[in-house]
Amino acid sequence: MTAIAAIILAAGKGTRMKSDKAKVIFELAGKPMIQRVVDTAKAINCERICVVVGHQKETVMGILDETPDLVFADQSEQLGTGHAIMIAEDDFKDYNGDILILAGDVPLLKAETLIRLKEYHQQTNADCTVLTAVLDDAEKYGRIIRDSSSNVIGIVEYKDATTEQRKIREFNTGIWCFKSNALFDSIHKIDNNNAQKEYYLTDTLEILVKEGKKVEAVILEDISQVSGINSQEHLAELENVLIDNIKSHWLNNGVMIHNPKSVFIGEDVEIEADVTIESHTTLKGKCYLEKGCHIGSHCYLENVDVGKEAILKGYNIIIDAKVNDAEIINWGEKILEETMFQE
Repeated sequence: MTAIAAIILAAGKGTRMKSDKAKVIFELAGKPMIQRVVDTAKAINCERICVVVGHQKETVMGILDETPDLVFADQSEQLGTGHAIMIAEDDFKDYNGDILILAGDVPLLKAETLIRLKEYHQQTNADCTVLTAVLDDAEKYGRIIRDSSSNVIGIVEYKDATTEQRKIREFNTGIWCFKSNALFDSIHKIDNNNAQKEYYLTDTLEILVKEGKKVEAVILEDISQVSGINSQEHLAELENVLIDNIKSHWLNNGVMIHNPKSVFIGEDVEIEADVTIESHTTLKGKCYLEKGCHIGSHCYLENVDVGKEAILKGYNIIIDAKVNDAEIINWGEKILEETMFQE
C-alpha cells in the first residue's frame, strides 16, 4: 500500500476574525481547529504530518499535542498556498508516497472523506486528485475547469475568473491528494502572475495536465465538511453543526435528550442506550454514561463515569469523578475530584 502523509496549511492570520490571535488556534467545541485537522490526519495513519506555520507560530506549535510524526515548516512570509508547499518540501526529501494537502481552518473534514479521496487517488493511479464540491453559487471559491469529456483540466481563482467561468458551480475545496514527486516537480513551475501576486497551488493542476499527467476529482456532497472559518459568527455556526450532529447520533441510538438545543455533548462522550438527559446540561471531556442513568437539568459533567441506573437530580457539577451504579446525587450537589460538598 502506498504511504500517505499530510501538509496542513496554517500560516495565515485570519484578519476577518477581528482578533490578534492566529485563526487556527480558535477553539471549536473545546478543541483548537488546527488540532482537529491534525487529529483527522492521524486518524487515517499519516506517517508524517507537516504543519506550515507563520503568524504566531510559537503559539500554534505550542497548542498541538506532541507526537513523533508531527513536524513544522516556517512560512514567515506568506506568498500563497504554492509558496507554503515550497516551504514544506525540505521535510519530504526522503519521502516517496502520496501527500494530502489540508487546510488548518477547515476543522469538520471527516477521516472517512480523506480515506475516500486517498483510495480513489490510488485506485486510479492519479498524479493529483482534488476534492471538489458543487453549489448553486460558488461565491469566491476557485472554479473547476473541465473539458468537453468532463476531464479536469484546471482551476481558476475567482479573482482571475471571467464572467462565464464564475457561473461554474463546481469549486475547489482546497483539499488535495498528490503523488509526492508530482507535487514537488510541478510546484517549482508555477509563477505569481495573477491578481494576488501569489503562488497558487491550484496552478499545479494545469501544469500536470499539460505534461500528460493524470488528474482526477472526487466530488463531496456534505459541504459543511469543507467549510472554512472566516469569522467568529461562522465559527459559532460550525460549532452548532458539529454539536447537532453529535446529538443526532445519540438520539438515533437509544438516548433521550430533552430540549436538545439547550444541551451540549462533546465528541469524546460515550452514552449507552436508555439514558435520559434533561435540558440545559453540558457533557464535556471523556464522560461515559452507562445504561439507564438519568441526568437532570442544568448539570455540568466533565470526565465523569455515571454508573447504571444512577440519578443526578439536577444542578449538579461533577468533574473527574465516578458516580456509582444506582447512586442518587441530590439536587445541587457537586463532586470535584471525588470530594463531595454542598454550598
